[in-house]
Amino acid sequence: MNTKLWVCVIMGVLVAHLCVLVIVDNIRRPHAQQAAKMAEPNFTVNTTTVSAPDGKVLKMEHEFTVETQFVTPDVLAKLPPPPSPDAALPEKDPAPAPAE
Repeated sequence: MNTKLWVCVIMGVLVAHLCVLVIVDNIRRPHAQQAAKMAEPNFTVNTTTVSAPDGKVLKMEHEFTVETQFVTPDVLAKLPPPPSPDAALPEKDPAPAPAE
């Protein structure tokens, strides 16, 4: 038998053993775990409908607002304030003159 066939047979046996191990692990693991609590949604949805005088819907806009908190307020209080848009940009050093 050639080498490629041996490699295919060995890989097939390996995958079959892994499948059996996963199935046995799922059978051993208790299934009476508590269901995860649903998180409170952090988004709101607003719908605006524009209608014609005859009642026909011309346009419907859906606005989704997501409120995400990346850090806790106490960590946020320790951070420096963001730069203002009116702040001057740092000056650039002039490029050195080419050597002759």
